[in-house]
Amino acid sequence: MSKLRCAAVLAAFLVGPEAAAGSFSVAPVRLDVKVPRRAASIEVQNTGDQPAQLQVERYRWLADRGGEDQLEATEDVIVTPPIFTLAPGQKQIVRVLLFGAPDPSRETTYRIIMQETALNDPPPNSVQALLRISMPVFITPPGAKPNVIWTLQREGDHSWLVAENTGNAHAQISAARTASGVDLKASGYLLPGEIRRIAVEGALDSVLVTLRDQPEQTFPVRAMP
Repeated sequence: MSKLRCAAVLAAFLVGPEAAAGSFSVAPVRLDVKVPRRAASIEVQNTGDQPAQLQVERYRWLADRGGEDQLEATEDVIVTPPIFTLAPGQKQIVRVLLFGAPDPSRETTYRIIMQETALNDPPPNSVQALLRISMPVFITPPGAKPNVIWTLQREGDHSWLVAENTGNAHAQISAARTASGVDLKASGYLLPGEIRRIAVEGALDSVLVTLRDQPEQTFPVRAMP
């Protein structure tokens, strides 16, 4: 089972001889809920040596702007328990339930955020670093899949490689490069209907892309009129 472990890191410019920090792990690191299923669960464990209190926040995930998520608070998803405290080494199962009927024609995307909250004031001359994990949740109807179209757009002296997901499910781009081997800054999630522009130099007629759990593939690049 895939796990994500978080540990707080104190930036060098912060003043103070000590840092009060915790750590916890979650598994899995993303939730893929295939309709007609409407529920999933997350295992959270306190891997630190101090008690940790966690609060679970729920958001509708509208877009992934190159790593900057566009989020909207939602009541579509219910989490139980929404807040809990873990002793060192203790585990907690968090249950996630979709409230209401899922969209039968298009994948719906959410973010579950695990936010550590302070139990006590930090000791004098120390900084308390609170941890935060953001997990994607995909509610996917039968037959939904991504369809990424690649086009080349020119604006004056600048060229842009445009990736548009015209499908009804997300695409997760692990890597992308030109035929000559130049790496492109295209990695990340591309949600249904989302468009991403990547600055490139010169003309392109194809791009080599690696999607999650798939081998590298060659996609044609169309010139945008």
